[in-house]
Amino acid sequence: MKPRSPFPLFAALVFLLPLVAFSQTATPTPSPTPSPVLIYDLELEKTGRSVNYTFFKDGFLVVDPETATFSLIVVLTDPNTFNFYQAADFVSGSYSEILDYADRRNVVLFGTTSGTTATTDNAALQVIGPIDNSSKVGGGFRSEYSDKMRGYLLASGPEVEATTTNGTTTGFEYGYAGFSKAKAEFNKGLTKEVNNQSLDASGAVDFLEKYLSDRGIPGPTPTPSPTPSS
Repeated sequence: MKPRSPFPLFAALVFLLPLVAFSQTATPTPSPTPSPVLIYDLELEKTGRSVNYTFFKDGFLVVDPETATFSLIVVLTDPNTFNFYQAADFVSGSYSEILDYADRRNVVLFGTTSGTTATTDNAALQVIGPIDNSSKVGGGFRSEYSDKMRGYLLASGPEVEATTTNGTTTGFEYGYAGFSKAKAEFNKGLTKEVNNQSLDASGAVDFLEKYLSDRGIPGPTPTPSPTPSS
């Protein structure tokens, strides 16, 4: 019996090799999937014992679920001057999900003073809420989130060169310390706006700072000065 020529098999392999190589190189590397940013309105209400604690008012939370982080922009009311906003590194921290014993999902935001431009020596925020909503949040995204969160802000710090009500400057450190009830509610409109503009968390912070400035609230500015009673 005459041996079969290996040429047809060799030719088939030569023909297939470029196809295999092409299939290996033709698949593009997937780019990182963008994620939505969530914006919350923050309301602060003084509660409990406090000292010269008069100026924490409200603000915004900028939440990035993908990186599990958040930043806080807080609006302060300086009794000696005017309203202004504090830079977002006033308080920043973690965004995490936990289950209760009924397997319901909840979200926890916890953060502390972190940046060099922070207003106080010490500040911390914690708010929690159930993950109870899912909707389109702009930019083609759909996200699950907590519609309302509740918790507390606490802050304290010294105030040097404070001025009394009769205009006398003193080097005594009056300082301030206190607690606020914190209420964070999902802002659907602003969330859609930042996501439609494809902004990341940093871009959303810039957007909100301009949003406040356009409404006559400047910032960031130096530390507020509590006004002693005499």
